Amino acid sequence: MYRSLIYSILIISLFSFSNSYSQTTQNENYQYYIDLNKSENGKLPVELITPDFSSSTVLFRFPAMVPGTYKIYDFGRFVSDLKAFDESGNELSVSKQDENTWEISGAESLYKITYMLKQTFGDTTGKSVFEPVGTSFEPGKIFVFNNQGIFGYFDGYIENDYVLNITKPEGFYGSTSLDAFERTNTLEVFNSPDYAFLVDNPIFFNVPDTASIIFPEAKVLISVYSPGKGITAKDIQEKDKELLEGIRNFLGGKLPTDRYTFLYYFSDSKTGSGSYGALEHNNSSLYFFPDVPVQAKSFMLSQLQSTTAHEFYHVVTPLNLHSEEIGFFDFNNPVMSQHLWLYEGVTEYNADYIQLVEGLITPEEYATAIQQKLNGASRFNDTLPFTFMSKNALTPEYEEQYLNVYLKGALIGMCLDILIREESNGKQSLQDVINSLIQKYGKDNPFKDDELFGEIEALTSPKIGEFLNTYVGGPSKIPYEDIFAKVGFKIEKIPYEAVNTSGVAMGFNQDTYRLKIVNTGPAGNKFVEDLGIKVGDEMVSVNGVAITFQNARGIFGSQKNKIKKGDEMVIEVARPKAGGDYENIKLKATITETKTNYDFKVDVNENLNDNQKMLKQAWMGK
Repeated sequence: MYRSLIYSILIISLFSFSNSYSQTTQNENYQYYIDLNKSENGKLPVELITPDFSSSTVLFRFPAMVPGTYKIYDFGRFVSDLKAFDESGNELSVSKQDENTWEISGAESLYKITYMLKQTFGDTTGKSVFEPVGTSFEPGKIFVFNNQGIFGYFDGYIENDYVLNITKPEGFYGSTSLDAFERTNTLEVFNSPDYAFLVDNPIFFNVPDTASIIFPEAKVLISVYSPGKGITAKDIQEKDKELLEGIRNFLGGKLPTDRYTFLYYFSDSKTGSGSYGALEHNNSSLYFFPDVPVQAKSFMLSQLQSTTAHEFYHVVTPLNLHSEEIGFFDFNNPVMSQHLWLYEGVTEYNADYIQLVEGLITPEEYATAIQQKLNGASRFNDTLPFTFMSKNALTPEYEEQYLNVYLKGALIGMCLDILIREESNGKQSLQDVINSLIQKYGKDNPFKDDELFGEIEALTSPKIGEFLNTYVGGPSKIPYEDIFAKVGFKIEKIPYEAVNTSGVAMGFNQDTYRLKIVNTGPAGNKFVEDLGIKVGDEMVSVNGVAITFQNARGIFGSQKNKIKKGDEMVIEVARPKAGGDYENIKLKATITETKTNYDFKVDVNENLNDNQKMLKQAWMGK
């Protein structure tokens, strides 16, 4: 039940940023006014009638980070020309304290704040913002409100109510899970009980292409923006209905929310962060994928299926099961939890597993998904304790390891599910354990980060606690072959020789679309030292072959790219210069040392013994 709002709203359909708000009564609410018709050149003016303050100064903030992103974005850098006024229109003193914070003096007489927003989509002036977290102001087309990039908050007043008065073009509709207080042809008024809830509910404003799915306990809205009309809400409705029915069965016959909004943005732009994906919320999720022609619709719908399953399962964790670091999230000084293996890894595991047990994919297709995750995880540091990486995912040293949460994290989830079923003779699953934890804690009662492993062991067995401490909290490599064989998956490790680069690590420059060197590893590697590669170098080609993110795994050796000691390697890099330019340089070195790496191949094994058959039956239900 949402807290009721105390309203004192003067509804007006047309307004300007002059003294037309001077009649609006100030109270304890944030009263925002935005006219979408006033957007130009990717910018949008905003006006806020502030809550009453009794202090002489207040701090107005935008978030540095929001839940679910695991990356610092500093949304305040998209805010400009912030001004504060008293009720008579006199300007008050404003001092910017940092990227996301403004101090306002004379706060006891503060009445109104105005500022200009710049959209994050397509921004190339700094670190790119992943589009499902960002904002877009496209007059006549669509306005994407991820609310952390639109609305701010005052220190100490983050739990006050918000009222959003949005003037819109005729024919536009605001798709969101927020409560709509009023809707007309040109105005929509939304309310939120606090800032966290506001950030948790993004909005699309556009000419609606929508569809609904109705369950007895929940209403689901699908909203689509596709400039080329290659995919419609009706197309997605059919797939999402099938998927949600499967998730509903898996979760015991009832969805864990009474409303949900899927927001799908299909982009025809060639500029942006360079990434596609989605971001979850309690009652919605926002997707950013390339716009495709009708001929490619079936392919895109199949690609969306696992992503949609992943984002919706987030309603279970971390949204209804999380540690204090998430439950008491600090938007401007975030502290990471140790348990990304649970929040993202188990979620990614269940996104595929639910489709398997509900008959949406075949065992062979599931084996392919496992194979892809095993091979993907092999690119990351396999001896780095997962809990340590998770806790330090915001640091430059470990942020490049974060993507492994969707790979090794999912494999951890699968291992746990199999072992829990084995330990309980098929009577208990990983989902049963999660359900027990949700019953104990739930959305509003976070657990302590350091106590989760002990909690899970108490619900299962010492062997499960040992697995968590050894393979999730420790540096040991998981014996996937032994564990997956228990339910009929055969893993073959195919060896190949690769250059021993001793800790050279690469990231991805979203502005240049090139792989970049982020760590050259410890001293003493002759090949790396002879090569002369430096942190910041960006990969252009190796032995004349252009390097992309897709073929990067084989740069220093693979099944197809055979290498051996004594071979000469020529690497062309783009080396950054002062002023933001790059200089292309060719580096040469002779391979002096190799190591044996492995590719994984996963097949379904039909020749099972009785124990395997029993455990597979318990795990797959068939």
